[in-house]
Amino acid sequence: MPLSEKADSFSQLRQIIGHVSSQRRYRNYAAAGIALILLSMVWLSGNLSGSDSSQRWLDEAASRRVSLWPTKKITGTNHTHLVPPNIWQIVLPKTQPYPGDPDHVHVDPRQLENAASWIATNPGYQYSLVGHKDGNEFIKSHFSHSPKIAEIYHKLTNVGMKSDMLRYLLLDAFGGVYTDTDTLAIRPIDVWIPEQFRDKARLVVGIEFDRRDGGPWADIPHWLQFCQWTIAAAPGHPVFKKMIDRVIYSVEDLSIIHGVPVNELKLGSFEVMNSTGPAAWTDVVFEQLQEYNPILNDTQDLSFMEEPTLIGDILILPIDGFGMGQAHSASTNDGSIPEGAMMKHLFTGSWREE
Repeated sequence: MPLSEKADSFSQLRQIIGHVSSQRRYRNYAAAGIALILLSMVWLSGNLSGSDSSQRWLDEAASRRVSLWPTKKITGTNHTHLVPPNIWQIVLPKTQPYPGDPDHVHVDPRQLENAASWIATNPGYQYSLVGHKDGNEFIKSHFSHSPKIAEIYHKLTNVGMKSDMLRYLLLDAFGGVYTDTDTLAIRPIDVWIPEQFRDKARLVVGIEFDRRDGGPWADIPHWLQFCQWTIAAAPGHPVFKKMIDRVIYSVEDLSIIHGVPVNELKLGSFEVMNSTGPAAWTDVVFEQLQEYNPILNDTQDLSFMEEPTLIGDILILPIDGFGMGQAHSASTNDGSIPEGAMMKHLFTGSWREE
């Protein structure tokens, strides 16, 4: 691939960092981001241009982790909120590991093109890319006391469902920010939570869909739905244990409905979204919100939200917070970057069964 084409793949990141750099307080982050972009371009053009040895190096690097699990407080960040300075991304293989080498899996470097934005925008945060081997080691070391969790995790063959389950478990154990690999950081995590909520918010969720005055969508059962492509949390928030219970119940129920073992399930997108994905996540988060505020009856009660809203210890960001650039839900979609946007989802991930 010509270098010019590789450079084009970074255009969105350059534009966003360029916009943010126009604001004085973000110029240092922008400079670091541009440097990482240039390094990434050189790396991609020089080291991964059809070289088997380079691909082997990348695969092996993805399966080796040094200090993957946070063990100490990280300094160097203006950290005044309750979300630990951890950034998590997950890359699980859609194909089986290499024969005879179950820990060696192929990682497409294009999946990691946007990681630089998260690293550059959040100096002082620990970034961890969790792969196949890492996920297995994490389950073994942290959930050996919960055989049902390990059983369901290892039996799931849909990588989207497995990734869903893993993100909830990681945030429960360590906290921090989970974000899909097809996302771009826009503003530092340290400014996501308004100052007046920083000693109270232990979970930050964003809206991905708000029906408002529109009609229902066939594949979205809620009036308003929370995304789970990006989640920020303190460790041990009760919503995660409830979500894992929901995942286990839903997966076992689907196994009964389809009459096949869990490892033979072949599910459509609606079933995935309602068992481990955003529809199920919305159910569980809203149930937690109702515990904090029993006046809430339906997700419609949260519709038309314009400002970050704290209910109990859950901070809800309006649509642009985690959902800018969509052609619905009053999301800003005119090419500009709204003041309330913290990140952008590019919708290039692929998790559905082929």
